[in-house]
Amino acid sequence: MDGFIECAKELSKMAQEAKSQINISKLKAIGLSLSGGAQADSQARIMKAFETVDPNIAEHIYICNDTQGSIFTASPHGGMVLIAGTGSNCVYITDNEKTYSCGGWGHMIGDEGSGYWISHKAIRTALNHEQGLEDAPYPIDVLRKRIFDYFDLKNFDEVLDIFYTNFEKAKIAGFTKHVSDAAETDRLCAHLLYDAGLVLGKHVRALINRAYAETKEDFETVDIVLEGSVFKSWTRLKQGFIDGVRTEHLKAARLLRLKETSALGAAFLGARHANLKLTLPHENLVEVLDTLKW
Repeated sequence: MDGFIECAKELSKMAQEAKSQINISKLKAIGLSLSGGAQADSQARIMKAFETVDPNIAEHIYICNDTQGSIFTASPHGGMVLIAGTGSNCVYITDNEKTYSCGGWGHMIGDEGSGYWISHKAIRTALNHEQGLEDAPYPIDVLRKRIFDYFDLKNFDEVLDIFYTNFEKAKIAGFTKHVSDAAETDRLCAHLLYDAGLVLGKHVRALINRAYAETKEDFETVDIVLEGSVFKSWTRLKQGFIDGVRTEHLKAARLLRLKETSALGAAFLGARHANLKLTLPHENLVEVLDTLKW
């Protein structure tokens, strides 16, 4: 079954429902913010699928990456999105839609600061300490018990089953919540979340420094949309994030969470690329998690 055809069918169905609700026969423009949508090959295959499924879906179709929808829901002038869920990724998009990205390479070679990364590092830290390979910075007793209880282990030898025989990335990433819970009183778990905040901050710093290298213009502030369950532990991530993000080219940052769907940002971009004006109440679509200055 062609996944792009199925995707086009679902999108066509949603478009038809929207037209029915507002009693119009054709849409002027559609903006699609899709995972992998920035790739030219994917865009071409989706457009070809529309030719088969619904050639009259709209007069203009704009397809972009899912991160763009989030950014332009929060602001009409671009900004940054930092994702830390099961995986991690960071993207900065300027007002004229020039894109800088860092991360997003998957759990095998990247995803630093993600739920999977935190859980993997926690297990590795305890295991290395247990075997005498590398001492943990703090006692592992609480972390070891959390690992054994969550994964139902009797000893560390059974870790092999988690990562090889019955590998479930989402389940491993889910252990991060238990690290976060324990961090209230356990120094090692708190240290692991500090490290996660540090590396997530470095994602932001990398993009700010790359943008500065091209423009030679410092940033007074930047809006960063935070997405992903890892940020539920923001108070434990915060100091590491500040230490990681510090750069002479950025003075402050506003950390935002979306209150509404990123489909609004996709619609905004669809209208912009069709030379249509769509005004959104951007400030009402977000909540400010924190404001940082250094």
